[in-house]
Amino acid sequence: MLMKFKMVDLPGVGKKLTFINGKNQMMGMVIHHSGKRELYFFEDADDDEAVFTFDLSSEETRHLGTQLLSATLDPVMNEKIERLQILRKKVIVEWLEISKRSSLLGASYETLTNMLPSGVSIVGIFHDDEFEVDPPNDMAMQQGHTIMIVGKRDPVEAFIDLCESEDD
Repeated sequence: MLMKFKMVDLPGVGKKLTFINGKNQMMGMVIHHSGKRELYFFEDADDDEAVFTFDLSSEETRHLGTQLLSATLDPVMNEKIERLQILRKKVIVEWLEISKRSSLLGASYETLTNMLPSGVSIVGIFHDDEFEVDPPNDMAMQQGHTIMIVGKRDPVEAFIDLCESEDD
């Protein structure tokens, strides 16, 4: 038997979802406008009083959803998720726009790449509604070009400071 599902609006509160399984057990969830979730568990779908209640934040709900989808039970997927979470904390992507006062104005792409500190890479350059991943070394940086860089936070920030105009 398929699980029965019902959703109703709770004016001023949010939404209420009800799930009834094949054993006629019911779980209700109230989703508040604030993001808070309340779970109610009933031994029987006809019961008026919950056997157990449980409150969750939005973040906790996402974690529970991941568990219910069995995503964290897959060791390979779990390792990938952990790596991505670590990377998100250590690696940043920044866009550096070339202004008329930029110290990079007129510099060649080759000069730009030679200025890069360890831990920073150029992903590409936006110009004239195009994104160029591997521009020619003699391409001159012009006003309106935007350089997309990626790397570890400290070297990226140091590179941006180096490239910022001294006339500010």
